[in-house]
Amino acid sequence: MAGKWKCYTKAFRDTWIRLLDSDQNLQISDGTIPGLILRYRPNTERVSFYLVCRTCVKQRCVYLGRYGDLNVKSVKEKATELRREIAMGRDPIQEQEELLKEQQKATGELIDVLFADYMEKYAKLYKKARTQEANFAQYRLYLAPEFKEMHIGELEEKHVMDAYVKWANKTSFSTANKALSLLSNFWDWCYLYKFVNKPVNPCKCVRKGSNEKYVPRVLDAEGYKKLFEWLDIGLTNGSANHPRLFRALKVIALTGCRCSEITDLEIEEVSIVEKKLHLKDSKTGARDVKLADAAIKEIQAELEETKDLNSKYVFPGLKDKNKPIDNVRKAFEWALKQAGLPHMRIHDLRHSFITMGANMGENMNALKDAAGHSRLSTTEHYTHLADAQTFDAINHITEAICE
Repeated sequence: MAGKWKCYTKAFRDTWIRLLDSDQNLQISDGTIPGLILRYRPNTERVSFYLVCRTCVKQRCVYLGRYGDLNVKSVKEKATELRREIAMGRDPIQEQEELLKEQQKATGELIDVLFADYMEKYAKLYKKARTQEANFAQYRLYLAPEFKEMHIGELEEKHVMDAYVKWANKTSFSTANKALSLLSNFWDWCYLYKFVNKPVNPCKCVRKGSNEKYVPRVLDAEGYKKLFEWLDIGLTNGSANHPRLFRALKVIALTGCRCSEITDLEIEEVSIVEKKLHLKDSKTGARDVKLADAAIKEIQAELEETKDLNSKYVFPGLKDKNKPIDNVRKAFEWALKQAGLPHMRIHDLRHSFITMGANMGENMNALKDAAGHSRLSTTEHYTHLADAQTFDAINHITEAICE
């Protein structure tokens, strides 16, 4: 019934139009001006005016406006003027369309159209596959709801500032900053391609906020013992989470690798004979990761369990074997909770790995090589000496001073 229309003729009067109410779609012709009609839809309760007329080009149904913005007198004047111009051989509707095209040309292409070009011509060439996926997600979740129907030339500082406030309130400053950075990079690309001629990037006016600084949590020997106990329980189907997630977490913890370096690990990147991972891509580019015997054992076990899947990944996706495993976070949170350990990020396992080595007195250059850092200062930034060891050190020093 919602798609059908009840049609009849009735001279337009403000007295009855403002009180119009029906549970049906109505199309009412005025009768005094040929082609002048109104349409009423019960789902929106709006009354809209149209003029059906034939120009020298074709028959058109021209939208005149909504009741409230227009009254009966003004809509009749507008309809009469349009009919007069058409009778004189002009096509004011076509002129309006051409004017709109000129305006669109002046303000550039739609942002939604240009962003697809940006991803194809720029991001695909200069950004890693995982970054491209993140950019698509950021556009879909944050940029598109605010700007997809806007032309690039219409984008102003006030639009960006308002959007940034929404993003920060909805999520966090760090998420809002990432969305802003993507928009800024996209706008610069549009400027270089001459899609916009304003030299000032509207994103530069936004004052970025920052979240409360996160202090990484690191595991000591006892913490590792508790965590691995529950990771092993998860491996033996002791959790609702899939065992493969727990195996991936063990390899992350035993290598000090970044989470994505293990979850995205391909079989051809593994060399059991050399005891190495030959990563084709990482945050710092291609690099080799030396494997401890415990890590090799877990990787071999996983390769054996998934060999029948014929996937190129060491840890195939649970739903799609042609994609790498994801969402290891839930399994990690379960293990932390069961072990009675405080909240921490998966990346904190990397901090813990390097810190453990530093606390054991391992050579910092060796740790730098194990972590894949390009500078020693980066490795030193990761080390967090435990409080107990710090107290031991200062006690030893003061004892020596007091002797």
